[in-house]
Amino acid sequence: MIINVLLVFVGVAMVSYGAKWLVEGASSLARRLGISDLVIGLTIVAFGTSAPELMVTLTATFQGVPEVALGNVIGSNIFNIGVILGISGLILPLRLQKNTVRKEIPLTLLSALVVWAMAGDLAIDGRAPSLIGRIDGLLLLGFFLVFFYYTMELARQSKENESTPDMKQTPVWLAVGLVIAGLAGLTLGGRLMVDNAVDLARMVGISETVIGLTLVAMGTGVPELATSIAAVVRGNPDIAMGNVIGSCLFNSFFILGISAVIAPLPVDGLSPSDFIANVVLTALVWVFSMRFDGSERKITRRAAGVLLAGYLVYLIWLLTHI
Repeated sequence: MIINVLLVFVGVAMVSYGAKWLVEGASSLARRLGISDLVIGLTIVAFGTSAPELMVTLTATFQGVPEVALGNVIGSNIFNIGVILGISGLILPLRLQKNTVRKEIPLTLLSALVVWAMAGDLAIDGRAPSLIGRIDGLLLLGFFLVFFYYTMELARQSKENESTPDMKQTPVWLAVGLVIAGLAGLTLGGRLMVDNAVDLARMVGISETVIGLTLVAMGTGVPELATSIAAVVRGNPDIAMGNVIGSCLFNSFFILGISAVIAPLPVDGLSPSDFIANVVLTALVWVFSMRFDGSERKITRRAAGVLLAGYLVYLIWLLTHI
């Protein structure tokens, strides 16, 4: 069992470094093709931070353990909102842009509600098994295209021309090597995580879904957590907020969508509380961000503490109802 746990964390390290190398190499190649830093940040960097979730979810889907795939997506979003925003906001209150409050956070809440609705009968009575099927997956991908178009419009309308942080220009041979190494790390690391997470679940007698909601979701959330904390420490809380919102939308619309198109995802391993936790935590972020007195929009330390406490309550409930 100890070896399986260690191999899961080896897989976490591999997908984390794989995502970093993929972003650095692909960004350098994109610059040489004349693609702007802003578009690189909105596409390649956004994809890179969610690449671990994508690879683990696809690996689980292809290996016939869709419970891990679905649990990873839902668990990652709950982890992103409760833990990453919670810890980031405790370090430094997170300032919010007007568009974030009016469009991006509501869109994130919509994504949580849409996924819950797609769970069908499970979300209503908690008994009848259901599927997030291929039609649902296509609908989610349609939502993703809308979000992608929105980000491209932001890029077009923006007058800023700032360089993407921490992006280094590298020789072509090294950039290609980083892309190859990154893809290899994501592929092998994702396989290690899924295989050993499933083995762990069977050893201790709990479902693959619970493993996906907890251990795998926490592991794939490492890149977002590290990125957000680093951004807050450097005095850039906007990056932390954008990282979490973008990751949640990418997880719900693209990763879940493409996984469901490949193979329908049974949701009978999840309980209504998993979907409710996702919706409630996201709704709390929206409520905490609203200001009717003209004061600055931000996630205060108190609000961040509530989000973190909410995640801990959910985690305790989940582990005590196995």
